[in-house]
Amino acid sequence: MVTAILAVVAGVAALGVVILERIRRQHVRDITRAAVRTRIGHVLAEGLSAGEAVDDALRLLLPDQADWCVLHLAEAGRVRRVAVVHADPQLEQSRRETFERLPFAMDVPASVIRTGQPELVAEFSPALLEKQPDPDLFRRAGLGSFICVPLKARSGTVGALTLARRTPRSYDEKDLAWAQDLAYPIGLSIENRRLFAEARELFEQSVSANFVSTPEGAILACNQRFVSLLGFKSIPEALTTPISSLYDDPTARDRLLRQLREQKRVAGCELALCRRDGRVVTVLADAVGEFDEAGVLVKKRGFLVDRTGQKDLEGRLRQSQRLEAVGQLAGGIAHDFNNLLTVIIGCADLLKIETVSPAVGGHDPLDELIRAAKRAASLTQQLLAFSRWQVLQPRLLQLNDSLRAVHSMLLRLVPPRVGLMLDLHPRIEHVMVDPGQLDQVIVNLVMNSVDAMPAAGTITVSTASVDLTPADVEQYPYVVPGRYVALTVKDTGAGMDEATCARVFEPFFTTKPVGKGTGLGLSTVYGIVKQSGGYVWITSKPNMGTAVRICLPAVAETVQV
Repeated sequence: MVTAILAVVAGVAALGVVILERIRRQHVRDITRAAVRTRIGHVLAEGLSAGEAVDDALRLLLPDQADWCVLHLAEAGRVRRVAVVHADPQLEQSRRETFERLPFAMDVPASVIRTGQPELVAEFSPALLEKQPDPDLFRRAGLGSFICVPLKARSGTVGALTLARRTPRSYDEKDLAWAQDLAYPIGLSIENRRLFAEARELFEQSVSANFVSTPEGAILACNQRFVSLLGFKSIPEALTTPISSLYDDPTARDRLLRQLREQKRVAGCELALCRRDGRVVTVLADAVGEFDEAGVLVKKRGFLVDRTGQKDLEGRLRQSQRLEAVGQLAGGIAHDFNNLLTVIIGCADLLKIETVSPAVGGHDPLDELIRAAKRAASLTQQLLAFSRWQVLQPRLLQLNDSLRAVHSMLLRLVPPRVGLMLDLHPRIEHVMVDPGQLDQVIVNLVMNSVDAMPAAGTITVSTASVDLTPADVEQYPYVVPGRYVALTVKDTGAGMDEATCARVFEPFFTTKPVGKGTGLGLSTVYGIVKQSGGYVWITSKPNMGTAVRICLPAVAETVQV
């Protein structure tokens, strides 16, 4: 009796030991799986921008949870394998090569992604094995049973995770439930990686200059457009440069930060920033502040849009409008004054015929009156030319012929210290222009160059056929694209700065000493060229000479000169 009782007790004890061992193993398994899930989350989070992160995460499942794993993602309506790991490195490489060579043909992952429902295949049948793209490889890799679970995220099902064992019936419903729990954080991590990659690409590839900085002035991140806009050699160089050093006006940064702290964001703020080469660029800045729990600004994110070219065009437009207004005023006054001068000169001529005026100091007062009136009439003609009130008599002519004809006269006007060279292109089109006005333009430009070289120098007058393209229209919106004949007068004189160049076509503006010029030479050139349908530009730098370029519309006929 006692023996029987002891046997029963021993059997119960043995059963209890077995049960406790199973409970212990399950507990250890649960702890292990929880640890694996946590480690996978860490790997995916730390590898947010690394392509190897998914492989590293799945490798944590081997060999305790699976013999091999495959991860598929749904992208743009297609299913793509993004990770393949195996406990055997050689078999893993073989599977990678096979998957790269063969098209996707596994129905189960596609079905799981489509339906969003998991699948458990406790025992992989030989018939199903033969349907695979490379049955022998799958047989060597081991395909006894597998689990395929959907990877779900906020936007829906983003992919499928497949866990496989060599041994049939290695997985059950509990394993399937665990795999589903594991799939959700993986799906979220993959979606976050995708969103991060899209945001990063948008940040880096944007046409605006994007940046992230601190209130103290440290640049935390920027894109390539930011680097090129401000003249840095690379992004690392930009990240080591205090943003405060980029402001042309240091107080502008203080105003921007103050507005950001008060309004949380800044939109359309115009700033002048200094490039690394010292050139100043005008930008429009938009920024959003990031604040801590105490409401203190800790970071600002924003972008810059270059409007230097637009600012320059606005200045040219204002200058053109100002010249137009001055021209209208000058033309009106000159027209009326010219009429009065006609009367004065006519009356003086009549008086000279009918009377004999006594000489004063050896000079006839009427002769002096007539000469002064004619000089005044010449000035009014220049004003009329600038304002485009003067009536032109355009003719079809060849620019090279006109320059050769006027060359002998120019040689008499130009002093010996200055060399005058003609560089005429042998084949250019005709132009339609008033010959007399063209001669006046040439003489005015050449004599201006002479005055810019008080010691010595060289003047080069050249011609060429040019095409004004849409690219020129972007720089000069008033230009009509087409074929033109260019006349360029270039000297090696003192040159001018940008501020002076901006005013050279204004009437009565001159850089010559008092009594040495009327300030109407280039104004007259401007008016004649504009009235002839052409354009005139001036480029100059101090101590590097000046070049005036005129473009006149070409006539279709081309001749050999």
